Amino acid sequence: MNDLHSRCSQESLHKRYLGPRTGLTPVEWEHMTKPGTALTWVTYAPESPERLIAVLQLVGSAGGDSADLGLLIEDAWQNRRLGTALVRHARTQGHRIGATAVTGTVDRRNTAMLHILKGLGARLSFGGGSVIDVVLAAATTDERLEPVAGGRRFREQARHGSVGLAASGRLPLR
Repeated sequence: MNDLHSRCSQESLHKRYLGPRTGLTPVEWEHMTKPGTALTWVTYAPESPERLIAVLQLVGSAGGDSADLGLLIEDAWQNRRLGTALVRHARTQGHRIGATAVTGTVDRRNTAMLHILKGLGARLSFGGGSVIDVVLAAATTDERLEPVAGGRRFREQARHGSVGLAASGRLPLR
């Protein structure tokens, strides 16, 4: 996991964490992969399954019905619709930890993430400063069962060996 962080630019890490960051501690990783309260998926290139290119997390709120979204994609894999597919996946899986909404805080300059979230119908709250609070309703049962609009392109990319997605389980940090 921290190898993925080391291949990301400071700009990408700042967009993900809203501040300087170089990796995750074991305690943070455990929190992000705690069964029953968090869901974490990793994306890898099929030709190198040991090389993670993205991580997607939903971490449930204490006693609440929302889950905080986290997404980090290696710079070389950005702008390929991977982020859209991953956020859509998170939205359809939040129910597994009791979430009826996916929430997040996004830097105003993170136009790619804001575009993804707006496209999926998120409500944006422009408070003050440099961040925007986001609420995205979790997918209904019917939405989880219907084909994903625009998903054909991502499935075609996957079929041609572009990416693979797997639940993280307890992957090592390094």
